[in-house]
Amino acid sequence: MPDNEIHISSSVDAVVADLAGWIVDIAGQASVDRGKFRIALSGGSTPKALYSLLAKEPFQDQIDWSRTEIFFGDERDVPPTHPDSNYHMANETLFSRLRRPPLAVHRWYTEYSPELALADYRSHLTENGTQSYPPSLDLILLGLGPEGHTASLFPDQPVLNSPDLVAHVFVPSHQSWRYTFTLPLINQARHIAFLVTGETKRDIVSHIFLHHLDVPAARVRPVAGDTHWFLDEQSAANISTRK
Repeated sequence: MPDNEIHISSSVDAVVADLAGWIVDIAGQASVDRGKFRIALSGGSTPKALYSLLAKEPFQDQIDWSRTEIFFGDERDVPPTHPDSNYHMANETLFSRLRRPPLAVHRWYTEYSPELALADYRSHLTENGTQSYPPSLDLILLGLGPEGHTASLFPDQPVLNSPDLVAHVFVPSHQSWRYTFTLPLINQARHIAFLVTGETKRDIVSHIFLHHLDVPAARVRPVAGDTHWFLDEQSAANISTRK
């Protein structure tokens, strides 16, 4: 596995705060360098705590939301008002609490057919061809499943070899359809941040870092960017090397 920057914090609250501060720095630099900040959010309970924190002071005022363009690295194929929707969660915890709305929020149009929804998202990602292909987002936030999945890229699925930017996939273990970024898009990011917490993630973290297990998360290898792992002490307990 390529070199990664590992950040280990004492608790879930501490790791979320550390990541929030890091995001502020990345957002500020992107706004200076390119005039805006393009970030892809992830779903899950720990990201929910992160978004709630970003909506509070001092973090809310430390990001120029008017220059922030928001995407979603994956989404469940449910309506945007559904409790399982990643967009719904982010809207409830972050977007609706911001005093200044983001420059753009690109949700997945799950109301469309999969073909149209994918075409729509490709268009937003590439800004109708004005961006490089694959486009380079400033930051992609990712989680980690106990079996090594990230975004909605699960082990032993054909989508892991897809050359496309996005995909509509069926996840047998969850009996559900999802939309997801693919590896070519993820690996083009300038920065990638994994947010991983809890004792249930201890084994998969150690398998990835110590045993080089070939799971989807281990295939996240940015072409020219960097990868940061934000872990709490429980999830990082088996890692002896701290970077």
